Amino acid sequence: MILKLSMWSIATAMFCSSAALAADLPVQPPPVYVPPAFTWTGFYLGANLGFGGDRFVYPFSAAAVDGSAGFGGSVSITSEGVLGGGQVGYNWEFPNNFVLGFETDFDGAAIRGKVTANAGGGIGGGLFGAAAEIGSTINYIGTVRARAGYAWDRFLVYGTGGFAYGRVTSSASATVGTDTGGGGGSISASQTSGRVGWTVGGGFEYAITQNLTVKTEYLYVNLGTPTAFEQNLLGVVGVNVGEKTTANIVRAGLNYKFDWLVPPAAVVAKY
Repeated sequence: MILKLSMWSIATAMFCSSAALAADLPVQPPPVYVPPAFTWTGFYLGANLGFGGDRFVYPFSAAAVDGSAGFGGSVSITSEGVLGGGQVGYNWEFPNNFVLGFETDFDGAAIRGKVTANAGGGIGGGLFGAAAEIGSTINYIGTVRARAGYAWDRFLVYGTGGFAYGRVTSSASATVGTDTGGGGGSISASQTSGRVGWTVGGGFEYAITQNLTVKTEYLYVNLGTPTAFEQNLLGVVGVNVGEKTTANIVRAGLNYKFDWLVPPAAVVAKY
């Protein structure tokens, strides 16, 4: 009987000691989610809205068809208007924080201007005079550009440049008169044409979240100087009018970056 009580006492003491020891052990915290460091690498899609304008420049020349006389010059007018559209692109961020990428965008536009000009000269011993009105509107602008910049974590500064294209609608009217007995006349014409050229600019972009970024950028766009109108007036005067189309664009944009090629977030146990 005494032996049984002793064994029971020993077992009870061992159990109580084990329980006390277990209670004294520290409780391990659960694993901690560590979000990944932000990276600019990835595809993105977004929208933009801005304001643009510069000058429409119209170099012109007029000459008698027999080569007896002529004149030339140029007129220009300021242009302005709004534009807006969307963009898509891809960025690569390197370990040294250097960022390379490409972007293509397309914006509908209403950048327009109009000018009236008067000119005069001598033709065949007589006097010649003309009054003209000409105006243009940029209907849309698109670009395909490379981007290169440097990132300070979520803040990116970049330069950009590449190919530009657009559509421009131009209209003109002219009234011509002479004092040689040939009378006078008037003409009007309208033309819509696609244009190609180049663009260069820069901007900065900031990541609000892991996927949402905002940007502000400036672009200079040059769509070339093709012939806008070429007419023969009254059978005696040939008129050629070119049109140089440029625009300074400032716009703000919002992008959503997709994490398709970004490594998944890590789950780390910290003790």
